[in-house]
Amino acid sequence: MIINRFTAGTPHIQPPWRMDAAQLETHRWDREVDVVVIGFGGAGASAAIEARHHGADVLVAERFMGGGSTKISGGIFYAGGGTSIQQAAGVEDDADNMFRYLQQEVKDAVSETTLRRFCDHSVDNFNWLCEHGVAFDASYCPIKTSYPSNQYYFYYSGNESFPPYSDHAKPVPRGHRAHAPGVSGAALFNPLKQSAERAGVRIETQYQVNQLVTDNTGHIIGVNGRRMKPGSLSAWLHRQLFALMVLMRYATIFTPFVNHLIRWVIEELEKRAEPFSIRARKGVVLGSGGFYYNREMLKQYAPAYLKGTPLGTIADNGSGIQLGESVGGSTALMDSVSAWRFINPPNAFARGVMLGPDGKRVCNEMLYGAQMGERLVKEHGGKGYLIIDQRLWKLAHKQLGPKQAMWFQSVTALMYLWLERKKAPTLQALAEKLGLPVDAVLQSVAEYNTLAMEKHDPMGKTAEFLEPITEGPFYALNCSFDSMIVPCPSLTLGGLRVDEHTGEVLDKQGNAIRGLYAAGRTAVGIASRSYVSGLSIADCVFSGRRAGAHVANR
Repeated sequence: MIINRFTAGTPHIQPPWRMDAAQLETHRWDREVDVVVIGFGGAGASAAIEARHHGADVLVAERFMGGGSTKISGGIFYAGGGTSIQQAAGVEDDADNMFRYLQQEVKDAVSETTLRRFCDHSVDNFNWLCEHGVAFDASYCPIKTSYPSNQYYFYYSGNESFPPYSDHAKPVPRGHRAHAPGVSGAALFNPLKQSAERAGVRIETQYQVNQLVTDNTGHIIGVNGRRMKPGSLSAWLHRQLFALMVLMRYATIFTPFVNHLIRWVIEELEKRAEPFSIRARKGVVLGSGGFYYNREMLKQYAPAYLKGTPLGTIADNGSGIQLGESVGGSTALMDSVSAWRFINPPNAFARGVMLGPDGKRVCNEMLYGAQMGERLVKEHGGKGYLIIDQRLWKLAHKQLGPKQAMWFQSVTALMYLWLERKKAPTLQALAEKLGLPVDAVLQSVAEYNTLAMEKHDPMGKTAEFLEPITEGPFYALNCSFDSMIVPCPSLTLGGLRVDEHTGEVLDKQGNAIRGLYAAGRTAVGIASRSYVSGLSIADCVFSGRRAGAHVANR
């Protein structure tokens, strides 16, 4: 009961305020600008910069201090078609090859025309980031990994390198990591922030928008909200607590109650904020992230994912989506969640066999972590156990040095190996410990061993990762979605439906709501059906620039 008090995260969105002509004449706005951008992460920054480039007077209303999920991410930008980094690494790629691969990942999240435009403009968007100061590097990672060590900044960030994906498109790496040691999200976002400031974008922090303002025709003409009073103790505490959450972002994955408690205090402080009102002559862009932190929305749309751990920041509370809905905006793919169940590095784990609660094999163990999580949740009730033998157990430990794994990857692997595992001298005894059907486990491992000997896997695992599991004792690593030892980080992918040519929010009849735009994870986009590393940030830039250009030219 107590934890529920700290986990709601429900924004207090007000019904829209419709102004008549007389009110428009007499209302005193605190600010008047051409464009208001709500949220200053990857999508918001891209929209603000692009709108300013097209001559608009732009103000950003940011609930915290800026950066959003982009700043605390790994800083991966998915790009192809022949980027300068690909060329420097000796990789040949073109937009059509990129399109053929992404067709399999993106599915029907966007139209084929939009996906092709995304691929055709990939080099341009990559160059745009470089022009705004984001640095990349062509050092290619030669091993399969979920995130490269500090020696490498260019890698396979998806499923490109094995069937069935490689049957449709030539495998090439497209994961471009911003060039900075550690987790590189800040190295991608900070140059965008600096560029926006140089361009004259007005960035207002500790501003929380909770209402849209329309004219008599329903066109969006402004926003209302509350801001922390500058110089107040509440504003100072608000900043410090959010900074603490960002600093502790990895620790709170394993101690979510601390995260929820700090968030509750932040929300209590925000009740002391003072009102503000901003006129937006051309329109409003919603770029405030997804909704995984909003427990009520998660229960409504994706209840199977409630036991995951939130990725991103507490600003991912669905406020942008709810603002759009408040004026008739429609949503789609709201049940689409990316649950990250990564099992490499060490890549010794990818040589094991993942079994579901029925004792049968789940999937190709090389799959990107989001696809792994999706298979576990949607097809196996969230339960999965990685079976390895003594030889792979020893190999896994050897692979946890800094050359192959970042510190957080090594910590996760060690938690699997020592805290979230079962051990037994035989496969039969291991199955009994797990409570799995013994005959099914023995048959599944025997069939896998046959495939490993033949070096051919119908599920697509490449030959180098196919090795028999024969040397006891045997281990089962609990990779279940609801593991309390190794939580499964998750983020939402669905959002407001938008016109794919303009970024305008669509109502339930498919008509554009004039003056209202959405981008990034607030909107349905390229990454809304399936996720690979870098695709969401790439979509933030693509959709943010699209919305910024169109609203500025209204």
